[in-house]
Amino acid sequence: MNQVTKMNLPIVCRIQHGEQQVKDGKTKVVELKYIIAKIRDSKMQYILNRFDEKFRGMDSIPIRFFDEDPLSVKRVRYNTGVAVCYCLENQVYGKQKISKVWQQIECKEDCQYRISDNGFKPLCNCEGTLRFMIPEISTDRVWIMKITGQTSIKRLKEYINLQKQLGNSLIGDYTLFLREESQTNQQGKTFNNYILDIIKKEDFSSYNQIPNNQNNQVNQAKPVSQAVQKQEDVKKEVPKNNTIQKPVEQKQVTNVTKSVATNATKVTENKTVTNKTTKSKKKEDVKKDAPKVIEQPKDVAKTENKYENHYLLVDTSTTILNKAGKATEYLVGNFVNESDEITAVLIPPQFKDELLTCDTGTEVILDLVKAGDKTFTNSITYVQKCIKKSVA
Repeated sequence: MNQVTKMNLPIVCRIQHGEQQVKDGKTKVVELKYIIAKIRDSKMQYILNRFDEKFRGMDSIPIRFFDEDPLSVKRVRYNTGVAVCYCLENQVYGKQKISKVWQQIECKEDCQYRISDNGFKPLCNCEGTLRFMIPEISTDRVWIMKITGQTSIKRLKEYINLQKQLGNSLIGDYTLFLREESQTNQQGKTFNNYILDIIKKEDFSSYNQIPNNQNNQVNQAKPVSQAVQKQEDVKKEVPKNNTIQKPVEQKQVTNVTKSVATNATKVTENKTVTNKTTKSKKKEDVKKDAPKVIEQPKDVAKTENKYENHYLLVDTSTTILNKAGKATEYLVGNFVNESDEITAVLIPPQFKDELLTCDTGTEVILDLVKAGDKTFTNSITYVQKCIKKSVA
């Protein structure tokens, strides 16, 4: 599929995870934690409504590539929001608008617009366009995503190039998702940004929740192991005197047996004693065959269940729910229990601010309740907090 046919595709919506917002009289693009859709044709509003109902507030969407080159990259320079110069990737010549007319121009690496000025972002930068379908919304329209983040473009290019090197067809179903990562710019300032990533759709479910980085997995595994070890220690410390021992009963049975042997010559007494002996032997056999029972006091049983409602924080995200007919944003906390099971918990507004200050590994006690397919918590008790480091 060549460049011309791609330009003439039936585009329905534009996917993005940032939007322009006005703050202090200035308009700037604000990065969102979730994916949104925008339309230009009002007749396609019904498709946008479908998207919002299904994916509004989510940080991942299912997509389908319909050709082998879903991503195109070009260098482009804007002036007051309008493109004035561009050059397609791996091309020597590009186009520049001079006096409102596009003219051919050689694209050089030493172009003044491609050189960073005092560490700031150059005026001419790479811009990617990802084309795909969302079959769960529509099967006859194409969606596009304009990507300006250089790390996101690089990551998608590397994934696509690897599949081509392996001889795999790119046509198929994938999951496009956001991954929160810490990045440092050329001025040395560190920010938490949301980077695009992609994975085969059938492999996405095994991720459970996408981790921010590998360190989170290490931090998560360590406290869970410690919690399980604590439970094992509690079991080992059960007092020995809880075991039921029966030495006295065995002695009594022995004495009865001796009595039977002594009085064996007396018929009347023999019958009586024999009956007692038979009953005693039956009791003894039952006791020998029965497994020993270890009775534990109530306080020990409570100790073994002390981690039943304990959870460790993995990460947080947001989701949009309809509350009294109004779209309301909720904080979602992803928690793991001692069995390594992850639960997505909707956090009531009164607990939101405190939880947002906590990092992966924070240990809490939750009072969970189910409402339909959603899980809420009535309370959050902090056992051990891991406070997030402040971002420069």
